[in-house]
Amino acid sequence: MKTRTIRTLITASLALTSGLALAGVPETVAVGNPGNPADGTGYGAVAYAYKIGKFEVTNAEYCEFLNAAAKTDTYELYDGRMADGGDGGGWGGITRNGSPGSYTYTVIDGRGKQPVGYVTWESCARFCNWLSNGGGKGDTEKGVYTIQNGSVKATDHAALAAGKETKWVIASENEWYKAAYYDPAKSGGAGYWTYATKGGSAPEANLGSNNPTNAGSFSTAASAYGTFDQNGNVWEYNETQADGKVGLRGGSWFINDNDSYLQSATRYDVLSAKWPHYGFRVVALGGSESK
Repeated sequence: MKTRTIRTLITASLALTSGLALAGVPETVAVGNPGNPADGTGYGAVAYAYKIGKFEVTNAEYCEFLNAAAKTDTYELYDGRMADGGDGGGWGGITRNGSPGSYTYTVIDGRGKQPVGYVTWESCARFCNWLSNGGGKGDTEKGVYTIQNGSVKATDHAALAAGKETKWVIASENEWYKAAYYDPAKSGGAGYWTYATKGGSAPEANLGSNNPTNAGSFSTAASAYGTFDQNGNVWEYNETQADGKVGLRGGSWFINDNDSYLQSATRYDVLSAKWPHYGFRVVALGGSESK
């Protein structure tokens, strides 16, 4: 069976399970072993099973969101620099046409499988609300995140994981960290790796290349749970909020990034901003997604 056919079947199955009428539900992998301990950094402990995006959210997936939720684009989910791509160079992957109220969005040829950039943390939260509310005309302002007067309030992930309905969230820092670095089958006993792959050395990754690559291009560099690009491609927002800043991990294609950015000890709290090498990864909680 061809890879495209397999992925189509997986997507269709997830859509039916989650009640979502979507063409591009992010593909996920299961992260089990609930109740694992944190490592020496204090991160990685998660008390429940969950599923996390196998890849970073792509231009194609985000474009579907824009076509459904940003016909007027009240919340500036699109950034004009997303159109800076294709044969002319640049790092974007999505173009916009039309006028407010009738905007339409199109993926730039050859860029659909690349991770979306130029998104704020708040845009990522709205994407998750939209997924959780069934896609289509689903609400972006209420759901797992309540967005009001410039503030964003999140729902407890453990409570969502125990629920009967699947809900989508920005990966918490612990969820992200566990999926990247924890290995329940590590030789000598379950534990953590320094990088987001098995072994003690930096993996093959899109690091410092000055251009994004298709999600999963480095097929030998999976984490123990089967995620790709948690090292490299784009820095990924996590759900951490503190003192007006949000969490960021993983390293990127940006020209100055180096191996040290890939390590489990490296984390940042940053202002939410539209940078070409900032993206995100989603988590599915509850329902059959976390069983």
